[in-house]
Amino acid sequence: MGRTSGAVQASSEAAGSFFHEPSRTRFEIVRSGGKLELRWLAQKQDLPFFIGSGRMGRSYAFLEDGYVYEAPVGYYSNPRAWDAAPGYEHDRAPDLARPITTECLFCHASGARALPGTLNRIAETSALHGVGCERCHGDGAEHSKNPGAGNIVNPAKLSGHLRDSVCEQCHLAGEVRLSIAGRKLENFRPGMELANFLQVFVNANSKQGVRVNGHAEALAQSRCRIASGEKLWCGTCHDPHAATVSYRERCLQCHQAAHCPSPSAEHGECVECHMPKARAFDGGHTVFTDHSISRRPAHRSDRVPVKELRPYFAGPQAKGMADRNLGIAYGDLGQLEQSWKYLRAAVTVGARDPVLYTRVAAMLQADGRYDQAEVYYRESLTMDADQLGAAAGLASLLERAGRKNEAEEFRRRAITLCPRQATKGATAVSK
Repeated sequence: MGRTSGAVQASSEAAGSFFHEPSRTRFEIVRSGGKLELRWLAQKQDLPFFIGSGRMGRSYAFLEDGYVYEAPVGYYSNPRAWDAAPGYEHDRAPDLARPITTECLFCHASGARALPGTLNRIAETSALHGVGCERCHGDGAEHSKNPGAGNIVNPAKLSGHLRDSVCEQCHLAGEVRLSIAGRKLENFRPGMELANFLQVFVNANSKQGVRVNGHAEALAQSRCRIASGEKLWCGTCHDPHAATVSYRERCLQCHQAAHCPSPSAEHGECVECHMPKARAFDGGHTVFTDHSISRRPAHRSDRVPVKELRPYFAGPQAKGMADRNLGIAYGDLGQLEQSWKYLRAAVTVGARDPVLYTRVAAMLQADGRYDQAEVYYRESLTMDADQLGAAAGLASLLERAGRKNEAEEFRRRAITLCPRQATKGATAVSK
């Protein structure tokens, strides 16, 4: 975890090139003057930061006036080759305008904070140096002064949901992962309930492929977890401070040895049969372990289409917020008819939330109901002025109506939040 982000050492990075068919672009990654440099179409960009430990691969980031953006290329360790970074595979043109926000960095850099009024202008780039001890153990100030078990969090000694929350803060992605209204994930601390900060939606079809960050949801669906309840958790097999010697020993704590032959050249660890590795459908050329612990594993590298979402965390929610969450989630998946059904239901019962209002405004704008869209954009920005989607969306509405002076105010606000996205005209981007 300490190697999940950092400054690029060009001498340690592999040079290479690849042709990206959808954009008809050849990308070259070279070491030049002690820097790692991306070149394409007579353009070039330094790549001073990496995201990812490199065990499976790495993505890369660059700075522009302190704003952090993702490069569209990544290095994959298994084939030892460069290719499009995950999410860029089908782009029709090279895209260097995607911001790396503090939410994106949460699981890769402990101290990353954005400057007020910006989306991705990181206060101190020195914070991009991996995940520290406090991510799992909580604030260590008192513990460093007077070490003791009473002033530090030991996840293994927490109750089930609180213990699992420590791992799930970074190892649970689902189909859609979104912040609870009025909450920020950066305020989560070990010992808290993650469900109070996040709602995660998973595919209602449990037979889904292996994903980069689907360990927790796959384990939760396994017969082993269901049968053992809270006894089985990530820490049963994984020691974050040392390599696990034998997964078989963990399995035999519940299963009889007769279920499987003794380890040999032919039959080794239980996980070789019951937790095989497969290519992650959302991770380019990466391979991850299937944590569903299937008795007879099938080929699970293909993505299963999402027809229905279900919440990973169960529990009561404020009036309209369940609909708010589902509306945003279906919108993120591009299922706009489903999204609108839930968004409309949420506002009908009086739910108030800036992200909800921005999504409603964007849907109304797309449908040509400009006056209504303006009302929702303005109300959303009243609740939270630092929303790129709302500021850019309102600016485009005002420009269309010929109200150029008003439009310029909100266009400037959008540019301050994230210059490259705002000038790209990203009216559908939400905070």
